Amino acid sequence: MLNPELLLMAPISVQMKDGTRQVFASVNDVLDFLEGEWTIYRGRKHNRAVQTCRRALNRMTPVAIAREAFVEACRDAGMSTDAERPFGAKPDAGGHHSPI
Repeated sequence: MLNPELLLMAPISVQMKDGTRQVFASVNDVLDFLEGEWTIYRGRKHNRAVQTCRRALNRMTPVAIAREAFVEACRDAGMSTDAERPFGAKPDAGGHHSPI
């Protein structure tokens, strides 16, 4: 069972290079993806995300920092995420964001 402290405040939906979407809900999900399934550019931001997730799992770094590092690595690799929208907001029909 996952430790609730290791869950992301808000799950992250990432659009992969092949057009599919994958949702990440925990630091474990993110780290598994970064270390196993990440098949694209592994630059400085990818390495930072891996290290930050490991530190979060060891409770040396806040989960929010690991989440942010993952989002930056995704953007660096050319993948879009839904992390641009504020927590608790969803896009409305006009493409703008509105609170739930």
